[in-house]
Amino acid sequence: MLTEHWPEIVFSATYSTAPYEFEKQDVFLNAAARIETEESPEDVANVLSKIERKLGKSPPFKYGPRTIDLDMLLFNDDIISTDRLTVPHPSMHERRFVLEPLCELIDPDELHPTMESSWKDLLGGVQDQECKKME
Repeated sequence: MLTEHWPEIVFSATYSTAPYEFEKQDVFLNAAARIETEESPEDVANVLSKIERKLGKSPPFKYGPRTIDLDMLLFNDDIISTDRLTVPHPSMHERRFVLEPLCELIDPDELHPTMESSWKDLLGGVQDQECKKME
């Protein structure tokens, strides 16, 4: 569905990661994607939400198992804070399962838009979290 809307999308590898927050559930599969678009951040968020609905995203509780979870992590270097959308994603810097695939798609030496740390340094701070690249 993502490639139907953004044919030039680029994906990272897939990572198997331990559940976050609620640990008594199966591992999660995580990846990141990069798109180039003329759409607004709100339009991109709407497409992502529509795909989640079509695929039946319905976690039984916060951080519970779900069929799909599509988050907008970054939008260029924009800083967005609305009722519906916060970019950069507010907790991405704390999660290896986000940073590991993201660093495949961006320059890891660049700085996080709101923090004075490089992506590489942020990733270095979460190496204790389980995250395994799938072959």
